[in-house]
Amino acid sequence: MPVGDWQFWVVSLIAAGAAAMMLRRVVPVPGRRGRAGRTRVRLTVSGRAAARSSGPRPGRG
Repeated sequence: MPVGDWQFWVVSLIAAGAAAMMLRRVVPVPGRRGRAGRTRVRLTVSGRAAARSSGPRPGRG
């Protein structure tokens, strides 16, 4: 292996970055959950205001 050649290190860094990007897709990250919570809407398809829920707001409590 030509460890003294700068081009070897550039290509090695690019290959390591590509491998890390591919592994991120396959291996789950610990502590990270799936999707975010529900998205609230202001208007419905018919153009009327959406019904309010009496529960607490997400992320505030």
